[in-house]
Amino acid sequence: MKVIKKRSYNKRGQMQMSETIAVLFIFFILILFGLIFYYKYEESSFKQKQDEWNSRRAAETSLQALFLPELICSKGNAEPEDNCIDMNKVFSAQEMYAKHRNEYFELFSYAKISLYQTYPSAQNWTLYEFKKEKEEGKEAGYKVTRFVVALKDETQWLDGANYNYGYLEVGIYT
Repeated sequence: MKVIKKRSYNKRGQMQMSETIAVLFIFFILILFGLIFYYKYEESSFKQKQDEWNSRRAAETSLQALFLPELICSKGNAEPEDNCIDMNKVFSAQEMYAKHRNEYFELFSYAKISLYQTYPSAQNWTLYEFKKEKEEGKEAGYKVTRFVVALKDETQWLDGANYNYGYLEVGIYT
């Protein structure tokens, strides 16, 4: 009878060992699902924060470009005109931005600033452009902000300024 008791203990021990292994397997599967869920959550949270940061950077860069003394309309010491760009300054600003590219990189970073005239004729000027090199495995994003502006041109009229219409487009490379 002693032999029969040893076999029943072996079977009971094997059964408990199998149950323990099954419980541990299910436990590790649940931990794996939890880690996958946490990773996906953190990834989406990171993308959302990155989008918010890029939007904030686009708005700041746009406002800096819109209120640059190098472009804004002014008469001597008088207050500058709102949403107005002096076309005489635009032509010299293109050369200045190209000449002092590194200094303006600190201000605008990776961006493209273009000026578009829509009325009376369609024209455009690229004032500043510093493209971001495409990183391996990442798509280069481009976020654009546009502001409607008046384009003041004093060269065409003898008795005063001629105002045309257009928009300033500021795009940032993300």
